[in-house]
Amino acid sequence: MSFFTDGPRSRPLFPVPEQELFGYNGRPWVEPPHEYIVPAILPWSMPLGRAERTIVALRGIEVWPESVSFQLSVYARDLLLDEPGEGLIDHRRVPDYNALLVGVLFPDGRRASSETISVPSAAKPDQPVLRAQGLGGSAFHVDHEIFLWPLPPDGPLEFIVQWLDRDIEETHTSLDGTAIRDAAKEASEIWPGLPAREAHGLPFRRVGTQAMITPAWPRESQAPPPLPQPKRPSAPSSPPAQAPVQAPVQATADQPRRGAPLPTRLPRRAR
Repeated sequence: MSFFTDGPRSRPLFPVPEQELFGYNGRPWVEPPHEYIVPAILPWSMPLGRAERTIVALRGIEVWPESVSFQLSVYARDLLLDEPGEGLIDHRRVPDYNALLVGVLFPDGRRASSETISVPSAAKPDQPVLRAQGLGGSAFHVDHEIFLWPLPPDGPLEFIVQWLDRDIEETHTSLDGTAIRDAAKEASEIWPGLPAREAHGLPFRRVGTQAMITPAWPRESQAPPPLPQPKRPSAPSSPPAQAPVQAPVQATADQPRRGAPLPTRLPRRAR
């Protein structure tokens, strides 16, 4: 006897465009490779900053082959956000130094923090990259993913938290960078041998069964035909007939004659 006793049910079929997962693009500094790698998990849980009504805590670490993601949660006894999906850290604007700030300090002196406006780069950066993303929660509990590239070197990794509006002063927590680097060896690839994206990395847009490159630049042979030029009128054989002369329009008090200056005061309405 099957555990799921009910049989398959008929359901409507909707046209779904054909899609296929291509190989990893090889830019580990942009975002975690969630679709390609199963990360190694470090179950480290500890408070990173604490005040009377607010706690910033680390709930765990996901380690990728070349980067690391910190699972950060904020708990409060009063309202945090009306929409927790947006998160408490915004990289799109100049940082508010009274708001929640996070950062890391490598053993070799390199650093990265949420006070920079983080924009994904196509070229490999020469400095560490830190990017925070809200993961939802509730009005009193907000989850975040703190992405860090590259992996820290061996030695202590300092994780710094500050939130002056919530009475949390700058707090340093030391993490084991050597253990993070060792855990990266346990991250496993999900789909080995995926084909690379075609057309020199240009994205594909599928319309039905036909795939076209986006953007589709027109070739010279496919350029639109030139617009027709207007024909010049030929010289008339006989002088054109003159238009009848219209009688001049008499100017009234409400309608000034053509060419006359406009009145500086509007006419008074009749009472």
